[in-house]
Amino acid sequence: MAEEQQQPTAEAMKQRRKREKSAAKDAALGIGKFQIEVAGVFKPDLQKVMKAHGINNQQDVHQRLLRNLIGADFETQAWMLRNVTTPYELSEKVSQSFDEKSIAELAADPGDEIVTPEDYFPS
Repeated sequence: MAEEQQQPTAEAMKQRRKREKSAAKDAALGIGKFQIEVAGVFKPDLQKVMKAHGINNQQDVHQRLLRNLIGADFETQAWMLRNVTTPYELSEKVSQSFDEKSIAELAADPGDEIVTPEDYFPS
């Protein structure tokens, strides 16, 4: 029993030719795709920066950053690549919830408490 191969539809062939043509054009122009994933927490701040500087395309931001990084001397690159932590403050509600769950966990499984020397040798 021979299985028949399903032939692509005319629309599928048209889309394939379109993708191949686009890929050939991008290759001729030296364009490559570079996909990045970032935490959603950065989106509002990035949008503020883009608006403040009149940039309406995230790709433009990434390209500018890469051009500046690549064009910089080694020391400047090191400074640009340093790890800067984004300040984040827990809300009072989240902080209280964490505290309550921590206390409940300690009550459920004693022995995980941090014991300091002052607990054994009070001053």
